[in-house]
Amino acid sequence: MDASARRIMGLISEMNARYVVPVYQRPYSWDESQCVQLWDDILSSGRRRVPHFTGSIVTIQDGSVDDQGVTQHLVIDGQQRITTIMLLLMALARYARSHADERLSFSYDEIVGGGYLTNPYRTGDDHYKLTLSKNDRAYYQALVDHVEDPEGVDAPAEVFYSYAYPALRANLSLFERRLEALDDVDSVWAGLQRLEVVAVSLTQGVDDPQVIFESMNSTGKDLSSGDLVRNFVLMGYPLDEQQELYRTYWRPLEEVLGTVPFAYDDAFDEFARSYLSVVHAPEPFDAPEVYTAFKRHVLFNGYATRDRMKVFALRLRRFASYFAAATRCEVEGDERLTLALRRIGWLEVPGVVPLVMELLDALDRKDLSHEELLDVLQALEAYLFRRAVCDCEGSALATFLPSLTARVSATREEEGNVAQVFLASLLNEEGTPRRFPSDEEFAHALRTRDMFAFTRTRFLLARVEGSVSPDAEDMLMGHGWTLEHVLPVGAAKVGEWRAVLGADPERTAEELVGKLGNLTLTTGAYDLQECTPAQKRAQVEASDALSISADVLACERWDGAAIERRTNRLAEEALALWPLPEVDAAVREVYRARGRAATAASVTFADLFKAGLVEMDDVLVSANMMYAGRATVTSTGRIMLANGEMFDDPTAAYERFLGSVGAASGGLNGWLYWRRGEGGPTLDELRMRM
Repeated sequence: MDASARRIMGLISEMNARYVVPVYQRPYSWDESQCVQLWDDILSSGRRRVPHFTGSIVTIQDGSVDDQGVTQHLVIDGQQRITTIMLLLMALARYARSHADERLSFSYDEIVGGGYLTNPYRTGDDHYKLTLSKNDRAYYQALVDHVEDPEGVDAPAEVFYSYAYPALRANLSLFERRLEALDDVDSVWAGLQRLEVVAVSLTQGVDDPQVIFESMNSTGKDLSSGDLVRNFVLMGYPLDEQQELYRTYWRPLEEVLGTVPFAYDDAFDEFARSYLSVVHAPEPFDAPEVYTAFKRHVLFNGYATRDRMKVFALRLRRFASYFAAATRCEVEGDERLTLALRRIGWLEVPGVVPLVMELLDALDRKDLSHEELLDVLQALEAYLFRRAVCDCEGSALATFLPSLTARVSATREEEGNVAQVFLASLLNEEGTPRRFPSDEEFAHALRTRDMFAFTRTRFLLARVEGSVSPDAEDMLMGHGWTLEHVLPVGAAKVGEWRAVLGADPERTAEELVGKLGNLTLTTGAYDLQECTPAQKRAQVEASDALSISADVLACERWDGAAIERRTNRLAEEALALWPLPEVDAAVREVYRARGRAATAASVTFADLFKAGLVEMDDVLVSANMMYAGRATVTSTGRIMLANGEMFDDPTAAYERFLGSVGAASGGLNGWLYWRRGEGGPTLDELRMRM
């Protein structure tokens, strides 16, 4: 590693040098605030004629020179700053060209032909002093082309006013506006000449750029978890392989996450948390630093080697598609599964996405049939909705949902019946805070609680309407529909309603107004609180004559008895829409929480070591007759393969062992395929002793 203080203009203008932003770097993303800060620093330095230090530029190179004599420098740190300075140089060149009559300390020819923006006598990518990553590359090069030859670009308006690359476009425009408004443009050029950086040059194969990359949060925009993870996955490969790996493995993941309903950085963070929740199950995942936990998962499971990193990237891409389906609540080409996911999404239950991801993976791997998955999702919806109606302890789900995820995973590994285990697990929590409310508890809550105050009553009524008109659910859960009282909140103040309410209208109204039977969905003004019965009927009639409102319109006297009848009817329909799963008692007993599938995933190899069931120097033997091999238990309770690689998880170790002998892992469970010694018990048999 070589580090030295340099003037940044001297650094970027070196002859036959090209600065390349690798594919694992994020796109250009500086906004106006960062550009204005750099502008102010440059202007201050130029006016005061003093140097200004502006951070570091870290590059890595392998010492090679291409056929045109150009040396590539991969930019590990400083790409945002370099790109912004290049945009300012473009703005200065355009200013000098359009103000040729002014006496300036710089010229258009100096910037364009002096090695700042281009290597003038080189072609192709080597012509440009800076090569950006991903889609930014072509747009940036078009900007440079237009500066060199304004008449030579076919559609300059598309280049300079495209909305596809807002940061590049907006910041170039910002600098052009500021230059036009400035009295002493020369001070900008003078300030640029005085910008100083620490230039750190790393040597590929000798220095570790990962350490530098992870500390790149001192200036500019903080790196997101997505930036760090993408770098971690791709940086270990040579540049030419990085490009191919990005296109093959990582870009598809970004495209998938680009379809979810929030910004990419947020989407990646949520995806990473959900993925780590899957792999950490049954323990809830709550680590504040996603990247640190992600990196630990990769290293502990032996994915960091180059051949296994590709396998890991494919796994990430697969789970990203499950995350997108779970968060968008949509599976392309599958209306029934889309509707099932949408209903779960409407319930807005925290922590349910990782479980849905594991279930979708079970479908892909044929551990669940399509019909079984639909049954499982229907049961999950019923479980979550019944618990919400019955005000069951919400915090219980924070541990129970991860345990369900682990049970699905463990059952798949042991080739058990995933659907049976899942449904039995829901039903086997009776008498605990994790219970599946019974028909009696559910019906009682529906008939007695204040359902207007319940946030999911609109969902209930939409589902009831949807049982008659299948297209109604989406419509009623969309904008424009509100939950409305039939007997209004201010009924006791209206003479016609008082006649209906009896001797104590205030108390009766208070008891009836929030009942399920008194609620419907309308598109009218929100809550006509003191309207007459005729006005209320008109409001209900105006709402497309929903079937859920038919008995309201058919009733001549909307009193307590009518509300009670409708409450009972809607409660019965709710019991039918969200039924208890039907699982044979004997099957439930097999899969109780103390049983094999529920506990398997909670025992780790470290637990076996601590319990003395495996000891230091024990030999683990492959139980696969086709692939003989051995591993050793280390003094710290890890599994060491013959090549020296160490693992904490038997499955990860076995997958790596199979890869080392040229075999495909096929998702084999290492707990079942490692024996303690020749002819000894499998690790799975040992963990069942715990």
